[in-house]
Amino acid sequence: MIVKSLNLINFRNYRRLNLDVGPSVNIIYGFNAQGKTNIIEAINVCSCLASHRTAKEKELITLNENEFEISMELFDPYDNSDTSLYYAYYTENSSLNKSSAPKRVIKQDSIQINKIANYMGICNTVIFAPEDLNLIKGSPSIRRKFFNLLISKVSPSYFGLISNYSRLLAQKNSTIKSFKGNTPNDMALDYWDYPLADVSAEIILYRYRYSKLLSISASKHHSNISDNKEELDISLSTISGSVDVINNFFKENDYLTSFIEGKAPEAIYARIKGILSEYLYSKFKSTRQMDCERGITGIGVHRDDIDILLNGLNMKSFSSQGQQRSAALSLKLAELDIISSTCKTAPILLLDDVFSELDQNRRVSLLSGMVNAQIFITCTERKYIENELKELISDKSDIRYFHVEKGIVTPED
Repeated sequence: MIVKSLNLINFRNYRRLNLDVGPSVNIIYGFNAQGKTNIIEAINVCSCLASHRTAKEKELITLNENEFEISMELFDPYDNSDTSLYYAYYTENSSLNKSSAPKRVIKQDSIQINKIANYMGICNTVIFAPEDLNLIKGSPSIRRKFFNLLISKVSPSYFGLISNYSRLLAQKNSTIKSFKGNTPNDMALDYWDYPLADVSAEIILYRYRYSKLLSISASKHHSNISDNKEELDISLSTISGSVDVINNFFKENDYLTSFIEGKAPEAIYARIKGILSEYLYSKFKSTRQMDCERGITGIGVHRDDIDILLNGLNMKSFSSQGQQRSAALSLKLAELDIISSTCKTAPILLLDDVFSELDQNRRVSLLSGMVNAQIFITCTERKYIENELKELISDKSDIRYFHVEKGIVTPED
C-alpha cells in the first residue's frame, strides 16, 4: 500500500491536519517536540491499531478533547486501486459517543468493520524507532506485543485467536476466584480448560512457526551487521514442555521445514494441534489447586516470551547497548522480510529519528532493498538527511520534504 493523504482530528498536538504525501520518500523534519513523530505514529496507529509509544488510546487525544480521528487515502499498486481507512476513538465523555463506555470505530471505504481481524493486514507498516531497544531489554509484554502484531499483519485470523484466548482466560479466572481458595471444582474448570487448551495450541503453533522464521531472517541480518562476528538466535519461551512436544512430533514425522514454510498438509497440522492441546489440558489440570490458592491462572500463553540470544547468551543480561541496537534492527529487518515475502505489496517503512542512532553500516542495512517501498523519515536537520540519502537511496526516488514547527506542517521543494 501507498499512503496518498493523511487526515487527523484531535490526534496528539494536531487539532486538524490534512496532508498529501509522496509515493516514495517523505522527509519530515524540524526541532524536537514539534509533532514530527506524531505524524508517523498516526500512520502506524491507523494501519495496525497500535501505537509504538503508548498502550492507552486516551493518551493519543489532543489535550482537553474527548476523541480523535485518523483517516488515510491509500493506493494499492498490486491491483491499481484506491481504498481508505478510518480509525476513531471516543471517550465516554465524547458527544459523538452514545455509549457510556469508550468506543473504537474502524472503517474501510466508509464501511464499518466490526472485527479487528478483518481490518488487520489491509495496510501494513514497519516502524523503526528509538523505543525498539526495549524489544531487547524490556519486559516480556513488549516482545509479545511485537510478536502478536507481526503475526496478525500476515495472518489476520491470529488476532481472533488472541481475542478468544483473552475472553476465555478472563472467564476462567472469574470461576477460580469464585472458589475463594477452596478445592477447585473440576467440572467447572473443564468447561474453560478444554477450549483454552485448544486455542492455546493454535497460538503456540503460530508463535513457534514465526519464531523460527524470525530467527532465520534476523540471524542473517545480524551476521551482516556484525561482519559475521556475532550469532543471533531467537526462540519461543512458552508453557513448559510445549516446544518439546512440537519438536518431538516433527522429528518423528519430518514435516518441520514444510510447517515453517506454511506448506504442511492439513492432516499433519490437525494431528500436532490435537497432541499439543491434550498436553496443555493436562498442564492446566495439574495446576488447578495452585491456581485456586492464588486466585488466578498461573500458566498460559499470556506469559509467553521470546528468548533473544547472542553467541548463546541472553541479551537482556549479557549485551552492550550497541549490540542491543544491532539486534533490535535485525528483528525489525526480519519483520520487514516476513511481511514482504508473505503479502502482495511491500509494507510502508516508518523511520522515527533513527539515522542519528545508527552507524553507516546499520543505515545501509536498514534501507537496502527498500527503494520500491514508500518511506517516511523524521529527523531534525534537512541538510543532514539530504547528504545521507544521496548515498543510501536511488536517484530515481521522489523525495519530498515537510517542515514541522509547533504542529504546523509545511511542504517544501
